[in-house]
Amino acid sequence: MSSPALDRFTVAALAAAGIAAWPSSARAYCVTETCVSSECTDEEIGQKKPGCVTSYYRCDPIETCPSTCQWGQACSTPPNDKPCTSPPEAKWTCSTIRWNRTCMGYAIDDDGSKYFDLETIRRTVDEAFATWANAECPGGGKPGFAVQYMGEVSCGDVEYNVRAGNANVFTFRDARWPRNPEQIALTTQIFSTVDGEVYNADVEMNTACYQLNPDIALDRESRGDDDGCGSSRGSRHDFLAVVTHEMGHFLGLSHTKHAGATMVTSFGGDEPAFRSIEQDDINGICALFPPAEIDPMACNPIPRHGFSPECGAEQVTGCSLAAMPRGGGGCAGGLGGLSAAAIAMAARRRRGGRASAT
Repeated sequence: MSSPALDRFTVAALAAAGIAAWPSSARAYCVTETCVSSECTDEEIGQKKPGCVTSYYRCDPIETCPSTCQWGQACSTPPNDKPCTSPPEAKWTCSTIRWNRTCMGYAIDDDGSKYFDLETIRRTVDEAFATWANAECPGGGKPGFAVQYMGEVSCGDVEYNVRAGNANVFTFRDARWPRNPEQIALTTQIFSTVDGEVYNADVEMNTACYQLNPDIALDRESRGDDDGCGSSRGSRHDFLAVVTHEMGHFLGLSHTKHAGATMVTSFGGDEPAFRSIEQDDINGICALFPPAEIDPMACNPIPRHGFSPECGAEQVTGCSLAAMPRGGGGCAGGLGGLSAAAIAMAARRRRGGRASAT
């Protein structure tokens, strides 16, 4: 949802496809960087002027290149596969796309799925998050984050509301998949292009095209030919493995080409093995969330503009409908919309609203 005003923040959407390819020469865990040009004004950035905003995959180690490195070149030090970020003479200032908070919440679309009951969905998501939260970081300690379940919501849209409440939604597309049919799942993060702060993350499961419950075959009788699956239809995949992969995206990791890692581009062979995470995954999550003691029952998971179980089209425009997180204001600030190449998100209104895009 776009807003009529623009402040220093510009919102973009990063869609991380679960088990779908992206080009990279990475050899270790990766994150995504968002970059803005010092030659552009805030207004130009908000208007998506060409040459003002870009993004790229940045792989281990997460550090800037030497000052002699020019934008677009590779670093002269190992692993020789990441571009320069922002040496003094470069016009680009880059930030890692990451949560600035250590406590996040998630909700489940109450429409659920014909293939899983709501309790199974919750148990699976909780188990996947626990796998990441219980990693043993190099040097000791566990990643410094916590995730709380915030209940069922009546909205399964992928959206971020700048003038009303939000929820990080886990939803299923049983009838039709509106994305690339090769995607088994998709996690979409909404973030500031200025500093990379993640505001929202929604996860969609492609149960229209893929069998994720080994005991229930896909229902092809009750839906038409326009299910969005194309020739990608019917193959089986391990539900917990797919969810564990998507929770890595939710927390901020991008794909890696490190063989055996759960965040690898595509699964192969023994899929249940990907229910656990490997050292490459652990290094990544511990870099994003350095070890710290976080009490999941005491931290505040309320989203940036308050929590709401309803889609934005059903909310009253104005102040948040729920309590604000500590340090937040009473109403949402003006946020411009940005969709960079290959990371656009369609914000869909399922219940009576008109289609729109940010």
